[in-house]
Amino acid sequence: MRLNKYIFSGVVVLLWVGCQSCFQFRFSDKKQRKELAQISKEYTVEIGEKVGEDRRIHYTLVRSDSLLPLAVFVHGSPGSSSNFMHFAKDTMLLRKYNVLLLDRPGYGYSGFGDAEESMENQSKILRDFLKKFSFKTIVLVGHSLGGPIICRMAMDEPQSFAGLLVVAGSLSPALEPVEKWRKPMSSKALRWLMPKSFRVSNDEILPAKEELQKMDSLWANITCSVQIIQGGKDGLVPAGNEDYAEQMLVNASDVKVYRLPEENHFIPFTQPQLLTEALLRF
Repeated sequence: MRLNKYIFSGVVVLLWVGCQSCFQFRFSDKKQRKELAQISKEYTVEIGEKVGEDRRIHYTLVRSDSLLPLAVFVHGSPGSSSNFMHFAKDTMLLRKYNVLLLDRPGYGYSGFGDAEESMENQSKILRDFLKKFSFKTIVLVGHSLGGPIICRMAMDEPQSFAGLLVVAGSLSPALEPVEKWRKPMSSKALRWLMPKSFRVSNDEILPAKEELQKMDSLWANITCSVQIIQGGKDGLVPAGNEDYAEQMLVNASDVKVYRLPEENHFIPFTQPQLLTEALLRF
């Protein structure tokens, strides 16, 4: 009987460790390089980290031409730069853009496990990071929670960005879901049960509604061109977020909204060509 208990305990521990590993949502630098090995024969691939004012940000940059604009991909919650690996290999996109994939604070290899709950602080960290590069024209792409973060970046420093592409972005405070399970799971007694990436996700989603409310008065600061893609069958970020943004973007130079009635939340993975097409329209 005691042996069976030990075996059971061992299995539980192994499953827990396995879950921790499986849900990290990140590729190692070695795997990133292997993924980009073929493309690197034609383009310059740079993988590593740069030190911002407050954080080290890990990134992958595929440079096709230093005179071309830079497309910066900002992932959701949870996630990492590896979510967008397809776009770093997209030769159609690379003819018109340099492509930079980054790990947001707390994810991938940007201080994995150390969440940054404030969208204002995330905006500052990522803007500070981008200043380490010399590209004159920058377009931001944000999926899910990456959507409001790139909007916050353009609110805080409008002159720095030429365009925003928001895909299934959580933008409306009124539509931000209140999930009652999140607060108990953030307690010390339970949070250790979650893989580290989910802990970071929970930490930043809990205050998301309040963070979006803080942005309400800042939408008029956005002056660049904006494109928004929203799925009608999105069960995580419901349709209506795009309507809110369209209403709030009063000073954007151009706003285009693409409503896709049959698409869900995962458009960058199921319909990646739609993002490439949108970027080429800027």
